[in-house]
Amino acid sequence: MSIIALVNQKGGTGKTTLATNLSFAFAESAKVVLLDADPQGSAWDWINSRAQPPVDLSVVRADLGLLPQQARKLARDCDWLIIDGPPGITRISAEAVRAANLVVIPSKASPFDVWAAGDIVAAVKARQANARGLPKAAFIITMTRPRTRLGRQVDQALADYDLPTLKARTTERVSYPQAAIEGLSVLETRDQTARNEILAIRGEIERIMNNDAR
Repeated sequence: MSIIALVNQKGGTGKTTLATNLSFAFAESAKVVLLDADPQGSAWDWINSRAQPPVDLSVVRADLGLLPQQARKLARDCDWLIIDGPPGITRISAEAVRAANLVVIPSKASPFDVWAAGDIVAAVKARQANARGLPKAAFIITMTRPRTRLGRQVDQALADYDLPTLKARTTERVSYPQAAIEGLSVLETRDQTARNEILAIRGEIERIMNNDAR
């Protein structure tokens, strides 16, 4: 049962963009459910704006009172369940952390995003303390500008939280919002760089989950 929760207390980190594109990437070779637990419902709007929904990807609105139970039930009938959590430290985000095998915390290459991550990291570590080290957790840098000094500084700052940071990341590319407007994934566009970014993230998550399964 592979359940990934994308959560962060700060909005504007590219969380839903990552959730939709990553779900589409996993659905290239597996059955995927994207559980939309963000009250804004952007993932739900995205899938319903498509002319033709992907065969092996469905988006389900979260039952906000029973999210862990709903997530585990859905996960029994798919290969990957991805939870698009809400911004902020809420009961919903706590439930997403509780349901997950892996928590991914998106953070832009900005000191404000780094400073804002403290509470969600504390929530994850509190859950780990009560659940034998689970869920696994890692940061991912989103909408970065490659080879910048700021990006390196943010990597160092995130390391102070004592959680790993994925090597793969997304960069600031117009194809991400443009694809979303059209109800697409960047994997369906001509932007090969964006496609490679999402596939690299998928591969890194697969390796983390496969190592846990051994």
